[in-house]
Amino acid sequence: MTLHIGISYVKKNDPHYGNYSKAILHAAQSLGYEVKISDLSEHPEQIKEIDGILFTGGADVDPIRYGKPELRAISKIEPDRDTIEFDLADKADELGLPIFGICRGLQLLNVHYGGTLIADLEKSGKPSHTKIGDVDRRHEVHLEPGKLVKKVTHVSDGNVTSAHHQAIDELAPGLAISAKSSDDVIEAVEWSDQSTKPYFLAVQWHPERMNFEEPLAGSLFESFLWEVAAQKMLSKRIKK
Repeated sequence: MTLHIGISYVKKNDPHYGNYSKAILHAAQSLGYEVKISDLSEHPEQIKEIDGILFTGGADVDPIRYGKPELRAISKIEPDRDTIEFDLADKADELGLPIFGICRGLQLLNVHYGGTLIADLEKSGKPSHTKIGDVDRRHEVHLEPGKLVKKVTHVSDGNVTSAHHQAIDELAPGLAISAKSSDDVIEAVEWSDQSTKPYFLAVQWHPERMNFEEPLAGSLFESFLWEVAAQKMLSKRIKK
C-alpha cells in the first residue's frame, strides 16, 4: 500500500525540516508501506489527494488568532505561514484526514479548535523549555492513563526533546490532555471522544529529532501511518 502524506510547512534552507520526512520514511519502512510525501506549503491544492497530514514545528502562532493581540510583542510570528496552515487545518477537517501535530503543530491545532496559548513560558513563571544553545533540552513527561499516547507507546513516563517557549494555555473544546511535563505544561493532546472522528494526536516535543527507538519517538510516527493506512483501506471498502 502507498500512503500519501502531506507536510503542512517546510522552511527552505532549514535542515530541521528534513527530519520530518526522514521519520515518516523510517516508520513506513518499519511497517512495510510505500509512502509519498508532499510539501503542502508549496502545493496546498494537493491536500485533496493526501491520506494524512503532519503539522510541523516552527514560529509562534500569531496571538491575534486567539484573541490576545497584546502578546504579539513577545512572539516571533509568520502571519503568511499562519494563513497557509489554518486553511490546511480547515480543509483537513472537511476531508476527515488523520492529523499528527508536532510542537508548533500542537499549538496551531489547539488555537484552530478554539483554545489559547501561553505566549512565553518563562515570562509566565514556568521553567524554560527552550533549547540549551543549539541543543534540544530534555525533560520528563507523564502520560495520562487510558489516553492514546500511553496506548501507543506502552509507557507511563518518558524523556523527550524540548525546543519551545510557548505552550497550551486554555485547552480547545473537544480536546483531551494525553501527557504533561513535571512542571504541568501540556505536552500532548487528542480528541476527548475519538469514536466519531479521524485519528488526531499532537505532541509538544520533537519525536523526529529523537532516536527512532526511544519509546516516545518512532512509535508515534508508526501509529500515525498505521491509522492513515487503516482509514484508507476502510474508505476503499466503503466506495466498493
